[in-house]
Amino acid sequence: MNIPSRWRAIHPHWLICTGLFYAFAAGSTPACSAAPPTVKVGVARVDVTPRTPVVLAGYGGRTTEHEGIDTPLWARAMVIGDTDPVAIVVLDNCGITDALRNQLATRLASRGIPKSHLVVAATHTHNAPSLEGYAAIVWAGRTNELQDAHVRQYTAYALDQMESAVMQAHASRIPMSLSWMRGRVTFGGNRRVLRQGNWAGFGFQRSGPVDHSLPVLVARDLQGKVRGVWANYACHCTTVGARNRVGGDWAGFANREIETAFPQAVSLMTIGCGADVGPQPSGSLQVAEQHGQSIAQEVRRLLMDPGQPLTGPPQVTERRIALPLANPQTPEYWEQQLGSGGFQGALARAVVEKIKQTGAVPSTVDYPLAMWKFDDDLAVVFLAGEVVVDYAVRLNRELDWRRLWITAWANAMPGYIPSRRVLEEGGYEADFSQIYYAQPSRYAPTVEDQLVREVVDMAGPSFLPAKDQPPAPFHTLPSNEALTKKRLAAWAQAEKPPAEQAIFERVLQLIDTSQPAFDGKTVQGGEDTEWHNYSGDFGPRQFIRQTQAGHEIRWKTPATAKQNGPLTLCFLGGLGWESEPQTEGFGLSIDGQETLRFDVTRQATRWSTPDGTVELLYLPTWKSDVDSAGYFFLTLPAARRSADQPIALAVRSLSGNSKRWFAIDLEPKLAAKIKLLRDLLKNN
Repeated sequence: MNIPSRWRAIHPHWLICTGLFYAFAAGSTPACSAAPPTVKVGVARVDVTPRTPVVLAGYGGRTTEHEGIDTPLWARAMVIGDTDPVAIVVLDNCGITDALRNQLATRLASRGIPKSHLVVAATHTHNAPSLEGYAAIVWAGRTNELQDAHVRQYTAYALDQMESAVMQAHASRIPMSLSWMRGRVTFGGNRRVLRQGNWAGFGFQRSGPVDHSLPVLVARDLQGKVRGVWANYACHCTTVGARNRVGGDWAGFANREIETAFPQAVSLMTIGCGADVGPQPSGSLQVAEQHGQSIAQEVRRLLMDPGQPLTGPPQVTERRIALPLANPQTPEYWEQQLGSGGFQGALARAVVEKIKQTGAVPSTVDYPLAMWKFDDDLAVVFLAGEVVVDYAVRLNRELDWRRLWITAWANAMPGYIPSRRVLEEGGYEADFSQIYYAQPSRYAPTVEDQLVREVVDMAGPSFLPAKDQPPAPFHTLPSNEALTKKRLAAWAQAEKPPAEQAIFERVLQLIDTSQPAFDGKTVQGGEDTEWHNYSGDFGPRQFIRQTQAGHEIRWKTPATAKQNGPLTLCFLGGLGWESEPQTEGFGLSIDGQETLRFDVTRQATRWSTPDGTVELLYLPTWKSDVDSAGYFFLTLPAARRSADQPIALAVRSLSGNSKRWFAIDLEPKLAAKIKLLRDLLKNN
């Protein structure tokens, strides 16, 4: 842990005392001559669960009012500081409009909290009431007067409750110590599915960027009790789906679990740059609860350590910038569109109304930015709207990511904020979503550079990265390779059934002379996909199914492969969908001649020709209930080929009416993976 020099100078006994102090965080503080610096902090939560039926935001297909309540909704607040405090209030809702934040700021200004010191954030749960002015085009002309009245009534109620939460937190301030730490949670997955570089819909794009960081700020009272926890994770709050019932989704469950673990605390969950990141898996309340529990579990682990001390209140920077739109249509165009139906007609009416107010079609979006800086120890960035993950990736490169925290869905809701990459790929976040938020066109490609430049400028030179700063480690899905190594090492030492032991011993005989079966460039046929590889990670592969006889994958061995006696070739791949009907399986051909047959299995298996001169060994290292992946070893007899001539290999489906499959992983470092297996098996 990096302790500021000024803190070490003021508190020379800190390293001795902190371990004892926080070891008793749930109880009383042991005697110690030094204590962390304190600042007045107050926290509070107020129920904002709707008391009457109301239309829920988040899904345009739900136009009827909610049918029940799964979990309560809350406004949660934290106020930091004495004479010049800052405040954050987090509402369980899909989004906070600029107008609503302004109304709350006006009320709180007379209570000693200026607008510049107020952050209003949303958890982005898609199962909370629609607020007046939020994504107005979604509901334009699709709700009745009574439904609209209920939305206005709930908006006023939410405003009152947020004010109450902030003022209760303000009134309850007591001296506390602040610290922060960062963990990792991995259920967020990029949802932008791509086909040939273009957006193709929502799903799970496993190679897409993510932000799995979990920054946590904790406030402890003078007795060491946890009184406030603020955590942040970059993922849509959409696990439950379009269920027409009120609930806080994974963020609500995370808050509940954290407050259960720390009964005297209030928990605030905010959302990072997760506009193109969705919960994986999703589809039920139970899964949402599991995601929330994973957040809480990581928070509990992190709070076993004192963390990085912070002094407060933070220094506040706030500014508004104009984000450029790309070539909006003329006023005449929008006049012509007034007769259109659906969302396009509603958008036209909204744009024409703006033209009447300002005299022109909007060409920019008014965008608020805010930053809290706890000296040089931590910069917390607040971004408005649904910000895609590329902004976190880039800001973590252009600033010192070890001292950076990024929260989105804060202070306004202008819509999605796409990056240059997302604009090039197109699709929902770049284009159609703009209609929902009454924007007359997509953003200009320069939007990313401008927004990042402003944030870097607000952070200032003290938060610039070192020249040798390593990349932030949480922007790709974590690899299971380390777990696979442990599993293989344990398997090598374990007692095995006789058939499995025989294959293990045969692999030990072959592994020293095994050579890559292809160079990664000669594989032809089959279909492209990504699926679990030998370690369970997702990687590119070619596969065929047994849906029809004759489906084939072909490749050639490297011409440089050496053959002194029998030749053993190794490749990575898999077999799957074992529960599908069994057929005649797959045929392996060598130089155009079918030599042996094999089929789907999830066990270590050996197939061979009757004379034993050609054999195929399969050593699965990853398994599911129906699929497996691992190492294949193909042994060919001596003098199978002329010197420096590649061997043509092929695998063909022998019959149809089954979805069983065979795949080859397009692993570019095949020799290294063979060595990895050799080292694991030989050294255990």
